[in-house]
Amino acid sequence: MKKTVIWIILVSTLVYCKRAEKTEKEPEISKSEKIKKIDVEFNPNISTSHIIELFVWPGDYPTRPVVVDAQEYFEPYKNHPAVKFSDSLLINEIFYFDELTEVLLYLEEFPSTDFKYSLANSPYSERTTVINQWVKKLGAFYKDANVERFLKEHKDFYNGVRAEVENNLPPNDFVTQIESYYRDSKKKYTIIPAPEMPTGGAYGYRGIGPYVYSDDGLLIYQVISASKPAKKDSTNNTFTEFGFDNREFILRNSFHEFGHAFVNPVLAKSKNKILIDQYENLFTPTLQKVMLKQNYDNWFDCMAEHLVRLGEIRLAERSGDKKWAEDLRKYHIQELGFVFLPKLEEQIKKYEMDSSYNTFEDYLPELLGVLDNYSEQDIEHLSGK
Repeated sequence: MKKTVIWIILVSTLVYCKRAEKTEKEPEISKSEKIKKIDVEFNPNISTSHIIELFVWPGDYPTRPVVVDAQEYFEPYKNHPAVKFSDSLLINEIFYFDELTEVLLYLEEFPSTDFKYSLANSPYSERTTVINQWVKKLGAFYKDANVERFLKEHKDFYNGVRAEVENNLPPNDFVTQIESYYRDSKKKYTIIPAPEMPTGGAYGYRGIGPYVYSDDGLLIYQVISASKPAKKDSTNNTFTEFGFDNREFILRNSFHEFGHAFVNPVLAKSKNKILIDQYENLFTPTLQKVMLKQNYDNWFDCMAEHLVRLGEIRLAERSGDKKWAEDLRKYHIQELGFVFLPKLEEQIKKYEMDSSYNTFEDYLPELLGVLDNYSEQDIEHLSGK
């Protein structure tokens, strides 16, 4: 998983078209997989972590009414041990915020601090001592600050958020498309809208893509902030818009965040990390500067982001929306500097046409083989444009 909060950026108005007729051979998808849908859920653990974040990284969020209310409501608890401990973990880079978000999804819902899923097979299996300390402090904050009461007081707003998200979910065949492309399946897909999530940067919205290793399979999530200002009816002082009525943002974020669950666990396997590390010399000083501007500070994250964005482009193309695909190409390559994308895209088309590869992972060595075509001088030149 990327180690920093992902700032999701929309590049154009995205119009989702029906899938173009396929000429490629694809693996058969079972009937049960074809009807797999995306759930929309709230999670008090996630809400609690966002409230903590408001006091770790203070800011002003005038278009986010739940954030504003939370800042006032929880002000007396800004020096709570949970806030101080979270601040210490983050400032010392013991954990990144998206990692802590992921850990919380392994738990039962607060006020319980028991684990619903074991950390044994997670990336955090060797950090359980500090995790348990943090979880206990967050659970105490949930009780001491009465987070439950705050969430109940804002129930109507949360219901409005849920309705907006459910009205803007990706098309019914979204899961079929992404699983068919990567030739892999996941147990469950869930969007967690978070109106209490602080936003920032030039774009004013955020997304995080955590996933949980369960005994039954991988549970994948996207946690999303509001992407539009909330609006009130001036006559009765009630909210009529809740900030989540944004089909383009939700679709774009779904391909990106859910895409990470198909890419990152594959790259994290020891044999594949060795494969990636063979090309680390291509993470040149100039490319490092380009990636660091987007909070990607290492070669693994750089490659993971390349491959996830490659998936976005190819899925857009295969859905029949060639304009969206071309917009993504220009944006990711020309504006964000993902310099390996042209050759990666050329190579991935061979995978799309060849059903002998059972999974995306099976094709990874050939896909990454295109990096042999680059020298450090090439990357310095391409990244310096």
